[in-house]
Amino acid sequence: MLSGHVTFVGFGLLASSMAAAIRASRLPLTIRVVSSPNTLSRARELGFADETFAYDDVQEWAKDTDLILLCSPILHILKMLEMLKNVSVDKPVIVSDIGSTKAEICKAGALLPKPFLFVGGHPMAGSEKRTLEYNDPSLFENAFWFLCPQTSTKKEDYTLLSELISFLGSEQVLFDANEHDDTIAWLSHMPQMVSTALAGNLPERLLKNNYQHFAGRGFRDMTRIAASSWNMWHDIFMTNRKSVLNALADFSKGIQVVQEALEKLPLEGDASLHEIFEAGNAGRASLFTPGRLTAHGFYEVNVALEDCPGAILAVMKPLSDAGLNVRDIELMKVRENVSGTLLISFKTKREALQAVDILCLAGQDAVIRE
Repeated sequence: MLSGHVTFVGFGLLASSMAAAIRASRLPLTIRVVSSPNTLSRARELGFADETFAYDDVQEWAKDTDLILLCSPILHILKMLEMLKNVSVDKPVIVSDIGSTKAEICKAGALLPKPFLFVGGHPMAGSEKRTLEYNDPSLFENAFWFLCPQTSTKKEDYTLLSELISFLGSEQVLFDANEHDDTIAWLSHMPQMVSTALAGNLPERLLKNNYQHFAGRGFRDMTRIAASSWNMWHDIFMTNRKSVLNALADFSKGIQVVQEALEKLPLEGDASLHEIFEAGNAGRASLFTPGRLTAHGFYEVNVALEDCPGAILAVMKPLSDAGLNVRDIELMKVRENVSGTLLISFKTKREALQAVDILCLAGQDAVIRE
């Protein structure tokens, strides 16, 4: 069973969600919280903190702990690592982080003196909400959690960290720090910039007539993350600039191929565009294909939904009455006066099959999504 002292340095959404999960399970872990005065006060009120410290009290909060998790923005993580270099501890202490880039953080972490042991980390979990007020003990369930240990580090050296990640329901993936940054640049950082550029370059001819309000679900979905906070992304681009530039260059080549195919229409280009769409269909489908590096997926149920008041309640109430735990819900393909689809996710296949039976008995058109 997990036990010992865990110190969260920075206590926003991710750290508080971990603390909430620990508290809910009554694990014998002592939780230390390092943050600003207002956040420390609120952490105590919520019952998440056994001990609280200011950031500058590093000699105190690093002492007699077993695991330190650096959960602040990236540049602040680097600052904390610099401070820890000057701290002496008399027993092994695992140090990890939740930063979205890894190369610079792991380089700094490798400079920590023994008996500190640094293992870079990046849980692929989060929300547009940023503070501890939105803590969610199930936030990390079914999420990938990248770990970037040094080449000389053995898995048994960071058992407590691994056990905590498993307890939270995440899937550990071992990655080289540079490979992590190149990969996540393509899958996260570059898409953020594409979304931001798409939303930020609405033509003046649309804006002056308020035509942007005619945007369909596709445009709204593609620009959802354009609402992201610059404060968070500033640190990401500062520490992963080269990989993001390379990813943008790759993406630009794909856009160029699309433009060239369109320019050949109507006499040519049809076959090329068809191939582009086929590749897009395959790429999208591959995101949901189980594989060696895929976390344990949810089991999804499609429910045909009428466009009328109470339609969602009519689906969710029988599931709630049966005590089924819905893990995720998404409303798809909905326009006014047109039926849509409700996508509901469950942790086990048994729950999904039970949900289909319940909904069909309630007169709903429900099937397991293949």
